[in-house]
Amino acid sequence: MTESARRPRVRPARRPGRPAGGDAAVREALLGTARRLFLAHGFGSVTIRRIASEAGSSPATIHYHFGDKLGLYRAMLEAAFGPVAATLERLDDPERARDVDVASFMRLYARMLADNPWVPALIVQEVLAEGGRFRAQFIEQFAGRLVPLFVELVRREQRRGDLRADLDPRLAALSAISLTVFPFLALPVTSRVLGVSASGPALEQMVEHTTRLFREGAEARAGRERGSEA
Repeated sequence: MTESARRPRVRPARRPGRPAGGDAAVREALLGTARRLFLAHGFGSVTIRRIASEAGSSPATIHYHFGDKLGLYRAMLEAAFGPVAATLERLDDPERARDVDVASFMRLYARMLADNPWVPALIVQEVLAEGGRFRAQFIEQFAGRLVPLFVELVRREQRRGDLRADLDPRLAALSAISLTVFPFLALPVTSRVLGVSASGPALEQMVEHTTRLFREGAEARAGRERGSEA
């Protein structure tokens, strides 16, 4: 037996913090567990160790994929807001922006909230509440980037004569967002008091009701006449 054959084989060192077998499935399991725990207990009460334990993983795995708990929260929001952001960013391309209007955006936003029921509650807890831990990052990475694009969408429809020119586009955008988001924030009460639901046909009814309310208040007279003729 040669000298080299007698030497024990040394495995290459693994990068610090990198989990063995880390892949998309592990990442999604961590995101799903974090969504459930943050919604049930609040961002501040849930530790990285608990998220990792309930996901069948380790804190090192979270550090590898997300950096820290705020990074995990940011990844959750990026996944949820991805289709919304992609739609608004199409406004930079006239060809791709032709089928984007305020009503279709409101429908898309409402369906995103229905698919991600943890979003409204966590935004209230961690962004809007006094001392919200994620407020600065949410403004910088989401609201500060997407809301101005939505305001520009309102302005574009005003220039086309589809929405009333006398409306402040910032306030019109705020009204559209409020009409879309509030029904989901109120669901814990309205589901019991009014029997409101955000799934199946009930969701579609709520979405159409909301967009119609906005159109009736904001649509230019010519647009209303075109709609009635159709």
